[in-house]
Amino acid sequence: MSRILVLAGGSPHAHDFAACGEALVDIVMAAGHEVMSVSDPDDAARHLSDGYDALVIDGLWWRMLGEAYDTWRAEHAYTPLDSTREALAGHVERGGGLVAMHTTTICFDDWPAWGDVVGGSWRWGVSSHPPLGPVVATVVTDHPITATMVTDGGGRGTLTLTDEVYGDLDLRDGIEVVMTARRTPDDAEQPVVWTHRYGNGRVVYDGFGHDAASIRDPGHRALLERALAWVLEEV
Repeated sequence: MSRILVLAGGSPHAHDFAACGEALVDIVMAAGHEVMSVSDPDDAARHLSDGYDALVIDGLWWRMLGEAYDTWRAEHAYTPLDSTREALAGHVERGGGLVAMHTTTICFDDWPAWGDVVGGSWRWGVSSHPPLGPVVATVVTDHPITATMVTDGGGRGTLTLTDEVYGDLDLRDGIEVVMTARRTPDDAEQPVVWTHRYGNGRVVYDGFGHDAASIRDPGHRALLERALAWVLEEV
């Protein structure tokens, strides 16, 4: 049994992170692990020192710059403490696992090194996503985290669900793209699931997880179970 810390929270203006966190906790518990859930990155940083094997994140903490966020900024704008930065990055660098979901690439927008940990980050003014809608993601690399994926007629694994596709992210060198999807029919294929190593730790970025329904989708749940097993070096 491994010890898993789930961090889910942040600005609620576009996501129900509480429900997402509950769904992730259910998946971790069903996999037979001990789990603790927190909603604040600074709390997560303090708990990581207690010896957690992996961290799962689905949340949104950033400075909320721009007029669109004027209503939310006073209550929800966030910048990580130096101690929080050290704890989150150090957890992975020392060999801890990280499963980073959906909005994790947008988090900590005044901490560029966070993108190095995750393997990619949102590029303001360049990155984008369409409204929530049907998505078909396709496996492009053989990898343990997609070993149970159903295959299409050509033998390539696919995942179909309702979610958002983030595109034109600022990707780091060394990531292994596992699945791609398109924002629109005429879009280029966008990396939506990747793995990489940061220091001694394993990282999976899963670009989906906009809501609890997506996380609980059977195909997505299977992907998350395998992602968690991989960062724990169980597969």
